[in-house]
Formats: sequence, C-alpha cells, structure tokens
Amino acid sequence: MEKLELIRQNLMPINDALPTLLPQARLRSLSAMNTLGTPRIKYPKLYADNFNATLRAEIADEPIDGWQLTKSTSCLHLRNIGSGLRLRFLKKFKFEGSVPPAGPNLRRREAWVQPAMLDQELSGKKPLSDSEIVLVWTEANGIFHCSAYQPTGTGRFPKGAPCIALMVLQMGEGFNGMAFNGDDEGNELLVPRSNTIVQEEREETIR
Repeated sequence: MEKLELIRQNLMPINDALPTLLPQARLRSLSAMNTLGTPRIKYPKLYADNFNATLRAEIADEPIDGWQLTKSTSCLHLRNIGSGLRLRFLKKFKFEGSVPPAGPNLRRREAWVQPAMLDQELSGKKPLSDSEIVLVWTEANGIFHCSAYQPTGTGRFPKGAPCIALMVLQMGEGFNGMAFNGDDEGNELLVPRSNTIVQEEREETIR
C-alpha cells in the first residue's frame, strides 16, 4: 500500500466526523465569546484558540474512530491508533502560505522539518509513527474548508512554512472525489476546491 493511500484511509473517520464536530465547536465558541463580550472580528486569535479548544472538547466527548487525543490540552493534536500518524489541527496562516511558520517552539520546529513522508517506505507495525501532518481549517461566511499538509521547513514570518499539499477533505461526502497530489503547495490540487459546510446565510468573515 502506498503511503498516501494509507494516510487517506486514516483520515476517513475524521472526514466523516467533521461535518458534525465543526458546527458544534463553532456555536460553542461563539457563545463563549459573546458571554465574555469579545467579538471574534476584534479578537481573531482568541476565536481561533477558543475554537480549537472547543473542538478538542467535542472530540473528547465524541471520539473519532481510530484516533486518540494527545494528553496536552493546550493544543489539538491526535494520533492514529493503528498507523501511529500524528495530526495537528491549526487555523490557516493569515499571511502568505497555508501552514504557519514553526516559530520558536522546539517541538513544532522538529515536526516542521521532518523528512518528506512520501519518499519513505512503509514498514513496521505502525508505519507512520514518524510522520506528522497538519490539518488546516478556514472559515468564511459560515463555510469551513479543511486541507492536509506536510510541512517541509520552519518558514519565517510573514511567510508560512513550505509544505507539501497532501489532500483536500471532502467532508460529508466520502473520499471518492478526494484531491491529492503530494506536490509542493504552490501546485494546484487535482480538484479546485473542497466540499464545504454551510452554517448560516449571513455576511461574516473570519480573519
């Protein structure tokens, strides 16, 4: 089995769970910020952090098949039980690129410079135990998009980290139309856009 196909299979339960989990996390995050009097447009980073924390709580309440949350509650990291693949859930970088630069965090810097996973052979009981991907989310006008990347360098602000675009999640409609190519982010994926989750019909933009 090719490594990209194994990653695709690993992400299938996440692909199926997100259409339910994302709206729940969004509503709970917005409710909390409204209670605090901190509008998301004025506090975009607080919204992103609150959203990730709330999504983590949702996953803890409704575990995703085949995946476990890591112990740290300060981030949203998961590990696949079967393959060992690690996954980080992050908001899309708002400047150039999709994946945020690694910054000074040592653990993130190590993860951001891992060898290109598609060049490695599958071996062992947990063949992806040394691999880590980033699931990047965006939200605009109540619509979510999620794509998976592998960082290949630390990057430097204001530019995002260089990365390989692995696939676009087709949330809620299975993986038959999955887009993936394993090339640098600058190249287009095989289909132009992911399926989306529409939450409400009103004008709003999350930055």
